[in-house]
Amino acid sequence: MVTRARSASGVRKERRQVPLSEEYSPTVPLKHKAGRKRKQSHDEEQGQEGYIDSKSSRRILDLGQDLAAEDEAERQSRQPAVKNDAFSFESRFPIGGEDDEEAGAEPGEYDDEEAWGSEEEVEEIEVDPNDLDAFNRFNPSFDPATLLQPKGADSGEAAGGGTNLTDLILAKIAAHEAQQEALGEGFEPLQGPEEPPEDAVELPEKVVEAYGHVGKLLSRYKSGKMPKPFKVLPTLPQCDTLLAITRPDSWSANAVYEATKIFSSSRPEIAQFFNEEVLLPRVREDIHETKKLNVHLYNALKKTLYKPAAFFKGLVFPLLESGTCTLREATIIASVVARVSIPVLHSAAALYHLCEIASNQMTVDVESAGACNIFIRTLLEKKYALPYRVIDELVFHFLRFRTVKQPDGEDVSMGGAGGYAGKKGASDPKLPVLWHQCLLAFAQRYKNEIEEEQRDALLDLLKGRGHKDIGPEVRRELVEGKPRGTAEQSGGAVGGDDTMVDV
Repeated sequence: MVTRARSASGVRKERRQVPLSEEYSPTVPLKHKAGRKRKQSHDEEQGQEGYIDSKSSRRILDLGQDLAAEDEAERQSRQPAVKNDAFSFESRFPIGGEDDEEAGAEPGEYDDEEAWGSEEEVEEIEVDPNDLDAFNRFNPSFDPATLLQPKGADSGEAAGGGTNLTDLILAKIAAHEAQQEALGEGFEPLQGPEEPPEDAVELPEKVVEAYGHVGKLLSRYKSGKMPKPFKVLPTLPQCDTLLAITRPDSWSANAVYEATKIFSSSRPEIAQFFNEEVLLPRVREDIHETKKLNVHLYNALKKTLYKPAAFFKGLVFPLLESGTCTLREATIIASVVARVSIPVLHSAAALYHLCEIASNQMTVDVESAGACNIFIRTLLEKKYALPYRVIDELVFHFLRFRTVKQPDGEDVSMGGAGGYAGKKGASDPKLPVLWHQCLLAFAQRYKNEIEEEQRDALLDLLKGRGHKDIGPEVRRELVEGKPRGTAEQSGGAVGGDDTMVDV
C-alpha cells in the first residue's frame, strides 16, 4: 500500500514538473479540431470511380437523339420545297422538241391547230335585247375591247374608248368652281363699294380676338368677377364696336345684370346707349318668350335707374315710340318705376314727354296709347310735388278729348285740331279705361293744384266723356278740391316752390 501510494505521487510529480510554457510552446504546432467529414454524393463517388451506370447512360442517349431530331426537322423546314417536275409546263411541252423526236414524230407535225381543233370550247350565250339596252344605258362608255389595253396616254382612253374617273372628278370640280365664280360676279354689285367707308375703324386683331373670347365667357357666365377687358369697355373710344363683337344677344341673364352695373356707372350717354341697344331688346325678348321677366333682368332694370335720364331716354321712350309695346311689357317695366325712388325733376320731365307721346298716338287710335297711360298713371301715383308747367300739360292732355259741337255740326277738340276718330271712324270714340284711371289718379293727387277754369273744364269733360264707374269718383275729387295757391299743402304738391317752375 505504501509502495502504490508513492508511485502515484511520483506520477503526479512528473506531470506537474512540465511547465506550461513548454507544454504550449510556439514551436510546437497547436492542436486543431478535426472538422466533420462531408458525405460524398453518389455522383461524386461514381466520378471518382470513373464510370456511369446503365440507367444514366440510357437517359443521356435518349436526350441526345431528341436534340438531333429537332435539329434535323428545323433544317428541313428552312430548305425550299422540292419542285415536282411532273406537273410543270416544260415536262409536258419540252422546248427543244426532244419528246417529239423520241416518239418518232417529225417537227411541226402537230403545229397546225386547225387540224386538231381548239382545246377550249366557246359557248355562245344569247343576250336579251332589253337587258342589253338597260346595260348600255347604265354603262354607256363600256367597251370590252379596251379592257386588255394598257392604261396611258396612248391607250383607248385617249381615243375616247373609256372614261377615266380622275378626269371626271376634276371636270366636275372645275364646273362647280366656274359656277361659283359666275354667281359671285352676278352678286358683286350688292357687296357694296370696294373701299371702306370714311368712318370705318380698323381694330387690332388681338383686340378683336380678346373681346370675342370675352363674349364666349359672358354667354355662360353665372357668378364671379367679370373679365377685365369688359370692365374697361365703357372708357374705350370704340365702345359700340367692341360691344357688338361680344354678341350681347348671347349673354346670360347674370351677365346682363353685371354689365348693367358697369355701364350705369359710366357716362350718361354711354348708359343710354347700353339701355337702348342691349338691355331693351333682351327685356322684350324675355317677356315675349316666357310671358314674364327674368329676375336678373328685372334687377338690371332697377340698376339702370341709377341714371334716370338714361333710363327714360334709352329705354322707356324708345319702347313707347316703337308702337309695338304691349300692356304686359309696360306693366312690368312700370313696376320698376313704382318701386325705385326717382328724383322729382326727372319724373316731371318724363311726365311732360309722356303726355306728348300719348297725344300723338291717340290721335290715330284712342286705344293705342294704353302702354303710355300705364306709365303716366304710375308716375302720378308716386305723389310728386310737380311744377305747375307739368300740371298744366296734364290738364291739357285730358282736355284734348273734349269735343264741342260747332254750328256746322263739325267736331272740334279743345286743342283746335280736328276731331279724333276711333278704330271704326266714329266722331265720338269711347276712351279706354286706362285713360280714365289716369284722370282719377290726377284728380286725387293734384285737385288742389289746378285753377278754377281748369276744374270747370274737367267737370264738363266728365259730362260727355266720363266713365260710368270711374266718372263719379273723379267728379267727387274735383269738387272737393280748392283753387291753386289758397289751400294749405300738407304732404301734397308744393305749388309755390320756385325751383320747380321749370323742368
